Amino acid sequence: MSEINYKEIGKRIRAVRKAQKLTQEEASERCDITSSYYGNIERGNKKMSVETLVKISKGLGVSADNLLFGEIPQNQELLNSILGEVRRNTAEGQFDKYLAVIKAVASYR
Repeated sequence: MSEINYKEIGKRIRAVRKAQKLTQEEASERCDITSSYYGNIERGNKKMSVETLVKISKGLGVSADNLLFGEIPQNQELLNSILGEVRRNTAEGQFDKYLAVIKAVASYR
């Protein structure tokens, strides 16, 4: 088994943040971690716990496996960008309502 490459994970986290047009401070706030720790994670200078990975995954709205292993499909990048913009331009409660509608539509077959 190969070692975890924290620098590559950090690059993927940075790419997701930039696709959502967020500053490190905005992203760290969403992820509920300090901005200095977030910056160190993006640079690959600090190892993170599973709990921190989950916080970042949820905060940026991207799956943990995409952060760990890469290969984010183009549609996923577009979706992340759109959701990031909607999130920035709506109140928290309204954004949650939009997500509920998206989940309802996705579960309809």
